[in-house]
Amino acid sequence: MTWLRNAVVAVLTAFSALAATEASAQTQSAFFLSRSENRNQVHYALRLDDACRPVGPQPVFVYWRMLERGESAVEDLLGVEQPVYGLDGTQQVEATADGAKVRIRLRAFPERPIDITTSGSQGQCVVQAWTKVGASVSQLEHIFVKTSWPFSVDFVRLDGMGTDGQPVHELVRSRN
Repeated sequence: MTWLRNAVVAVLTAFSALAATEASAQTQSAFFLSRSENRNQVHYALRLDDACRPVGPQPVFVYWRMLERGESAVEDLLGVEQPVYGLDGTQQVEATADGAKVRIRLRAFPERPIDITTSGSQGQCVVQAWTKVGASVSQLEHIFVKTSWPFSVDFVRLDGMGTDGQPVHELVRSRN
C-alpha cells in the first residue's frame, strides 16, 4: 500500500505544480474576430508570465467569448472551427529589446502573418497585434466577418490603428 500512497502523493504534487504554473500565468487578448451572425467573439490571446513574457513555445491560443450567454462565458474552438478561426500551428517566439514578439498565421489568412508584441512598464503589460492593414503595417484590433446563409463569407474587414494614431480599415472580398 505504500507504493499506492506514494503514487497518489506524486500525482497530487504534479497537479499542484501545474495549477500553480497556470495561476501564475496571465492571459491577455491581442485581438478578436466577430461575425455578423451574433455577438460571440473569437479571441486570440497570449499566455504571459509575471514579467509580461510569453509562456512556452506556443503561447498564443484561441477561444470563444460566448457573449450571447454572458460576459464571462468562454469555450474552446471545436475541431470543425479550426480551419476557419484557428492558427496554422507554427508560432515563432523571440525576445525583443522591450519585451517579446510572437509571429502567428491564421489558417484562413496564411499569407498575412500577425506579430503579437508584448512590453511592460510600471507594472503594466501591453499586448498588441501588428499586421498589414491596407497599404501599411498597423495595429490589428478587430476582424469582422460578414456571412450569408447558409454559410458563405461576403467579406472580411480588418480594423486597426495606424502608426499615426488614425483608424485604418481594409475590406477583403470573398473569393467564392
